[in-house]
Amino acid sequence: MSARIALLAVFLTSSLPAQFTGISSTADGSSLYFTTALRLKGSTEPRNGKVFVAAQDGVTLFRAREPAFPPADSPACTIGGFADYLGAETSAAGVVALSYQAHGAAATCSYPPFGLMTHLVTATGESDLPGVVRLSAAGRYAIVYNQLSSRQPSPFTLAYLDLQTGTQTPLPSIALTFPESVLLPEIRGRVIANDGTTILGISDAGAHYRGYLLKPGADPQPFPADGQPLIIDAAASKVLYRTETSFYLLDLGTLQSTLLGTADQLAFYLAMSDDARRLLFLGNGQVHVLDTATLLDRTLTSDPAIVTQASISGDGKFVHAVTGNGRILKINVDDGTQTELIGHTPFLDVFYGPVTPGLTLTLTGSGLSDSVINGTVPLNAWLGNVTMWIGERKVPVAQLTPNSVSIIVPWDIQSDGGSIRIQAEAPGENTPFYFPEVIPTLSAIQVPVAGPIARQDWSRTFVGPINTGEIIHVFAIGFGPVSPEVPQGAAAPAAEPFSRLTQSLACSNAEILYAGLAPYAVERVYQIDMRIGPTPGYQKFTCSLGGAAPFLFLTLNIVQ
Repeated sequence: MSARIALLAVFLTSSLPAQFTGISSTADGSSLYFTTALRLKGSTEPRNGKVFVAAQDGVTLFRAREPAFPPADSPACTIGGFADYLGAETSAAGVVALSYQAHGAAATCSYPPFGLMTHLVTATGESDLPGVVRLSAAGRYAIVYNQLSSRQPSPFTLAYLDLQTGTQTPLPSIALTFPESVLLPEIRGRVIANDGTTILGISDAGAHYRGYLLKPGADPQPFPADGQPLIIDAAASKVLYRTETSFYLLDLGTLQSTLLGTADQLAFYLAMSDDARRLLFLGNGQVHVLDTATLLDRTLTSDPAIVTQASISGDGKFVHAVTGNGRILKINVDDGTQTELIGHTPFLDVFYGPVTPGLTLTLTGSGLSDSVINGTVPLNAWLGNVTMWIGERKVPVAQLTPNSVSIIVPWDIQSDGGSIRIQAEAPGENTPFYFPEVIPTLSAIQVPVAGPIARQDWSRTFVGPINTGEIIHVFAIGFGPVSPEVPQGAAAPAAEPFSRLTQSLACSNAEILYAGLAPYAVERVYQIDMRIGPTPGYQKFTCSLGGAAPFLFLTLNIVQ
């Protein structure tokens, strides 16, 4: 049976939420390196900047790093400090290359720096190198890729790195034609063989596929097949490459190519054993391993949560797989047996915010629930087995799905230096990790903000025209306390006593008829009913709450 492998996914990782990312198996498959924002139970690790190792006897922290920034007076386009680990690559010699994102200087930069760096861990010490460092299977040689900026196309440099001596030897430059770019930083699988032979794939948005073979002490040579090289074996004898429609394995000795598969079935996340005998890919959400000699395609998993990432050991005997509900499985390729290294682990994706007090916030993640559960008003602080917290305060949950949770952010929530900590108290199973959390920024609403506007007959409008003397209904946020106050998660009253503002509201060229919570609203949405005054034209309605400093609330076209 031949493999069917999709093309675009060769240089794309899974877009599904993933608790554990940047995975890399050791040569013998005994351990798996991975990154995650989760913390081990009972630990005080930073929320980001962590690399762990999972093995048969448990999970241990390999490296942790706090965020750091370049000095405040750094010039524009300066890269430095540390943002987060992105992944790991290991070698048989025990060398580990930890890819990470560095922070840029606060100064504005027209061309954002490349920003990728590598932390090398060897038996003799540790070092940080700018750019992406890819290891050979044996760990003696590496290739270092760096470019001037993250903008494409951008000038780049290549150098060989001898890990025994620490010496870098620059490679001759390679000319690219727009829109060509180098694929080296993004491809999974080895790109450098044990003798230093390196493949360089060139992309030009799918119009043509080409590349280069690089060897120490020699000029770059065009790749000897009409395609784009992706992965090379440890002995520098075989290369996996792609064309517009198919994937092939090239024998560099005979220059004969073997067709491995075409693109009529979705698959991604390619990786290959060091001897090129086994090719790993994901198809239909499951792990496949293709024998490149017999072309036998074996499906190793049938997980209902689907597999989001996978890695194959250098000897090809073991596969590690990450499932959508946060399990890490170790699979024996020969007999298909599975061992669960980490069980169901709930997760929340990073939320970049800001978060608006009083409104619904939806956080994405994975492994949060087995089904979709909708809350009923009044909303509780839990749905299913998940309880939501902001700091030390439970908050109403509106909906829970396997990959998301929606909460109502309290209108009076307080921040810690501008940020809030949101935690999902979501029990996992056979996991060493604590409950997932995110730390977004909190929107600082200084004055009330107007939202949708309805005319007197409740028809929607934006800036008018509105008639003088007409009553309009303005929905807004940020007006503060009301009386009677409404318990969080409950609906605002739809009959007297309405929840009116505790502070007086006055606006220019308007009479305030009602100011309070919008009836039936569960979010902290206010309704301001205004009778427009006699002055026509484009009017700026300036308001004052409780006699405080005036603020611009609305701009409307008023007609007489």
